[in-house]
Amino acid sequence: MRVLHTADFHAGRVLRGFDRTPEIHAALTEIAELAKSERADAVLVSGDLFDTANPSADAEKAVFDFFLRLRSAGIPSVAIAGNHDSAARLASVTELLGWVGVQLVAEVTADPAALIRHVPTRSGETLTVGALPYLSERRLIRGADLLGGDVSEWRQKYRQGMDFFLGRLAQGFQPGHVNMLMLHATLDGAQPSGSEKTMQFHLDNAYTISQQQLPASAQYVALGHIHKAQQASDAPLAHYPGSVIQLDFGEGGEKKQVNLVEVSPGQPARVTPIPLSSGRELRTLRVPLDQVEARLEREQAAAGSALLKVLVEAPKGTATAGLKDRVLRLLPGALAVELSATQEDLALPELRREGLSLLELYERYWRERRGELPEEQRAAFKQAQEAVQSHVEAAEAEEAV
Repeated sequence: MRVLHTADFHAGRVLRGFDRTPEIHAALTEIAELAKSERADAVLVSGDLFDTANPSADAEKAVFDFFLRLRSAGIPSVAIAGNHDSAARLASVTELLGWVGVQLVAEVTADPAALIRHVPTRSGETLTVGALPYLSERRLIRGADLLGGDVSEWRQKYRQGMDFFLGRLAQGFQPGHVNMLMLHATLDGAQPSGSEKTMQFHLDNAYTISQQQLPASAQYVALGHIHKAQQASDAPLAHYPGSVIQLDFGEGGEKKQVNLVEVSPGQPARVTPIPLSSGRELRTLRVPLDQVEARLEREQAAAGSALLKVLVEAPKGTATAGLKDRVLRLLPGALAVELSATQEDLALPELRREGLSLLELYERYWRERRGELPEEQRAAFKQAQEAVQSHVEAAEAEEAV
């Protein structure tokens, strides 16, 4: 049996105001073509189909077009929800996607059998997948409670909770089938790309599982969540295929791929990485302030179609007024112009964080990701902040009484 494993599409991704969806759509088209040319019997998608819980129409088109291409080729697929996906939104289209050969597991329900998917393939063999969508601690506890688990002693113990689910998934494996596990989670020792470091909350020890927790009966563990392609375990064999394009500047220089897994019932799996060519290169240019013009003039021709971040290194106390304009005159396509991180608090006032309000920090975050903050978004943030403050004040008043 030949199974193509991919993950972390992040359709709808916007980087510093630049929509990456057309590149992601091209990558998904490339993967669908690879599934045909490599004679894949099935495709596994290990979560984060979308970048946000409320994806754009173009993002939905990119993902649904991918599944339709697989259907046209007669290739079934199994997919799970990741932490970026809206589990409820995906659950609402589960039956619809089933009509085109997609077995989608978006949420944990009271039916444990819903996590076990059996996929007849044209190879004549059956692929059994224990498919577990992303679970935060809150969702994990609620899901285990639905399935009858005793959660009273491990309400804050993520690994024990995952043990419960992994055990249930392994019980669904069948002799004579190819048995695989699919997770959107972080394994101990996994090496993140720079893009995930901004989400360290989900990568610290409280939200990881160990290789020893993976059921030995799984012939292959199809992982998602980490954007850097890597083997995460030997026994059982577990891999992250990584994201399908370079999503953030922290992923600059990474080669993207999908994994072709060749395996027969009861036999060890063999994994072959297949490189992807879609997606624009992300590059970070480090330029001393006194060499901005000379260096960037040389970079104009070499930049090509790459998306650029220019990191200007400026000595302490150097005047940097008009720096961004100077850079953009030479490289109009640069998505970001920043001062060296080591000089952040010594440079432009607008780059400092000290003394900024929550709203100001949010505005900066939005500007870096998507451009100017819309007024309705600013109003919604203020409303949420005021609601939280009112709740805190009410709790403090009650405590004082």
